[in-house]
Order: sequence, then C-alpha cells, then structure tokens
Amino acid sequence: MSLIEKNPEFKKNIWLEISTQRLIMMPLIIVMVVLLASISPLGNTYNKLTNISYFGLVVILLFWGSKVAYSNIISEYNDRTWDWQRMSILSPKQLTIGKLLGAPIYNWYGAIICLFLVFIFGVMSEENTVLDLVVSSVSTLLLGISLLSISIIFALLKIRDGNGRDKLKSGQIFILLILFTSFYNSNTFNFMFNRLSLSHEKMDTWKIFGENLFYAVWAIIGLHQVLRKELNYKNKSYLWLLFIITSSLVKTLVLMDSLHVFIDNYVFVYFVVLSMQAITLFYLLLLIEQNEISSLKILLRKIKEKNYAYINYNAPLWSLTFPFIIIGLIISWILFDKNILNTNSLLIGQIYSNIQFGVGLNSFETFSVILGVLFFILRDFLIMLFLQVNSTKKRIGAAFILYLFLLYVVFPGFTSTIGNTTILQFFAPLPIKGSFLFPLLECGAIFYLVRKKFK
Repeated sequence: MSLIEKNPEFKKNIWLEISTQRLIMMPLIIVMVVLLASISPLGNTYNKLTNISYFGLVVILLFWGSKVAYSNIISEYNDRTWDWQRMSILSPKQLTIGKLLGAPIYNWYGAIICLFLVFIFGVMSEENTVLDLVVSSVSTLLLGISLLSISIIFALLKIRDGNGRDKLKSGQIFILLILFTSFYNSNTFNFMFNRLSLSHEKMDTWKIFGENLFYAVWAIIGLHQVLRKELNYKNKSYLWLLFIITSSLVKTLVLMDSLHVFIDNYVFVYFVVLSMQAITLFYLLLLIEQNEISSLKILLRKIKEKNYAYINYNAPLWSLTFPFIIIGLIISWILFDKNILNTNSLLIGQIYSNIQFGVGLNSFETFSVILGVLFFILRDFLIMLFLQVNSTKKRIGAAFILYLFLLYVVFPGFTSTIGNTTILQFFAPLPIKGSFLFPLLECGAIFYLVRKKFK
C-alpha cells in the first residue's frame, strides 16, 4: 500500500481524473442501462442482467480503459511533461503503478461497479456458483491489467520511435485485444465470447484464471522493464528468455489439455509451441524494434569479441528470440524423425501417419522443410534491413507487412493455382529434397543488395 499512498504519479492522476460529478455519473449511467435491459421480457432476467453487467465490465475496462492508458502517455509526450517525469525522482515501480492504476482510475471505478453487479445478479440467477463468478470476474480483471499494460508499452514504443503524436483509434485497441486474447489468452477469449453471446456452455474457469494470472504478471513485469529503460536503467535479458520458456510451457499445457494429447508427447508439443511462439514474437519485434544496420554490426562485433555483458544489457530482443526458433524446430524434427512419439494419441497418430507413411517422406525431405523455414525467416529479416536503408521511417512497418502478404499469400496462392511446384518453392517450405536452396538463393540475393546499398 505504501507504493500507492506515497506515489505522486498515482495521486496526480486521481486529482486529474476523479471529481464529484464523475463519481456520480458512472454508477448512474450503469444503473440506467441495467434498468433498460431489465424491461426486455426475453430470457431469465437475472441471467440477462449478469451478462449486461459483464458486457459493461469489458467495455469500460478493456476497451475504454486501454485507450485511456495509451492516450495518457501520448498526451504527456505532446504536452512536454513526459521528459519532466523521466528526470524526476520517481522510481520505475512508482511509475508502473501510477500509469497502470492511476491514469485509468475512472475506468477501474466503473469496472468495480460492474463487477459488483455481475456478482449480485449472477447469484440471484441461480445458474452460476459463487466460486465460478468470483474466478471468472477476477480473470477478466487480470486480462484488463494485461491489456492496460500492453497499451502503455505500445505508447512508450511509439514515443521511442518518434511517432508519439499519432492518435490511437478505437479500432486499433479492438484489434490489439483480439490479437492478445486469441494468441495468448485463447481460453479467456472463448469465455468472453461465451458470456457475451448469452451462452451457457460450461468452461474451466480455474484454467482461465491461471492463464490470465500468468500473463498479467508478465505484462506488469514487461511494463516495468520498459519504464526502467525510459528512466535510463539497464535491463538484463534473462527476463525475456524466461518469459519465452515459461509462456511456451503454459501454452503447451493448455494445448495438450484442449486436444487431449498424451503426456508422452509433451516434449514434442512443447518444442513445436516454442518454435511457433518464437517465430511470432520474432516478426512482431522486427516491426516494433529499431533494427538499423549499424546496430546490427555492433552486435555482431560484440558477439565476435565475446562481450557477453553488452549482449546481456543491449542485445535487441529479436536477436535473443531467434535462437529459440532454431532450437524448437531442430528438436521437434529430431523427435518426429526418430519416432520418439506416442502415436496412440489420436492427433499425433494422424499427423505422424499422414506425413511419415501416407506421403512417404524421408528424413532429408522433412529436414528440408525445417531448413526452408529458417531460410525464409532469414530472408524476411534481410528484407527488413533492406527497407531500413531504402524507406522512410514511417513507411517501413507498412512496407514490411505488404511484402509479407505478397510473399506468403498472394504469390503462393497464384503459383499453387497454376500448379507450378518449382516456383512455389520460392515462397513456401515444401517437403522436397533440396527445396531449402530456393529461400537460400533469395537470402543471398537480398544480402547482396543490402551490402551494396549500405556501402
């Protein structure tokens, strides 16, 4: 509590956001909406009011709260007060709490009111146990913490990129929510859809709670690390490595439980999930981190010099993520190729029989797919470097996304339609011996262009 009571940033935001009129207005509007909803004769009244209250919780905290948290940082940057905060005696912990709880304090106020109504109407509806209501409601609050933290991180990254004057539209917050919940909190996404669609399907609320708690803790840690960097503290890289490892563990447990995969195949599924998550994070980091060639040359020189202290504190996150892609893909291939799997599992058995026997692939052909994936990722990284030296800063991200869309959707779709397998190998990793040579050739051509341009 001392971090809140003795936090000038938190107190400042309360003074700015809270007034007597606003304190009265929020519950008044919520009660009016609930009363209007209660007039409808459709369905169980209390169950309907429970869902309406939950909808208010989602809108007020997740959507509106995320936009407020983002806009608060951008406004401080535009009003020239953000640099003053960076030079103040505020600690990263104080700023984390002040930004996460202080700026959207009015949204937290509305969320608590909605949460109270969800609990009251849920108990009166007699269709939910008290424990399920508590666990599911707290899970949504944890998701709110995650999304608010990500919104603030997103704002800080835009400021760092010199693009802090851009406004964040509501649609971007919605897309951010969908991406986060579908990729990391898939169970929460299903639960929210289940609740908002007035469905009565039973879900494992404890599993949802555990997943949300895990990612809420990591979201706060991530926000704290970004604020530390803003205040010119040095961050060690072990937290990012630990996040990738533990997040893959959580996703593996959730996936195996959902698909009913045997525990014998846990290691195989874990390394598949590890590689897929690392690939996703790698591309995301390419878009949000600064990847100048000069910084890359410094990093390569420090690696050659075995300057591990520099790598620990200054290596870009994409460079720390790429080794997980290699490790995950190689070990997954070894486990699959050497038949170290329990094929009695329906899912694993189908995949294994279709690839190993039905298609009749050998080790060289399956390994060509793995090498192809690695070289395609390397090709895309070189494309990003090429854009860095040929495009304006604001257009790099859009141009990179356009290139990915053309290279992975348009061109492969066209070549598969005409049935030209040879050309298709330039755009997709196919299980054909030597197919990895095609992306390798692309890597060589783009590397030549980048090297020539940089000179």
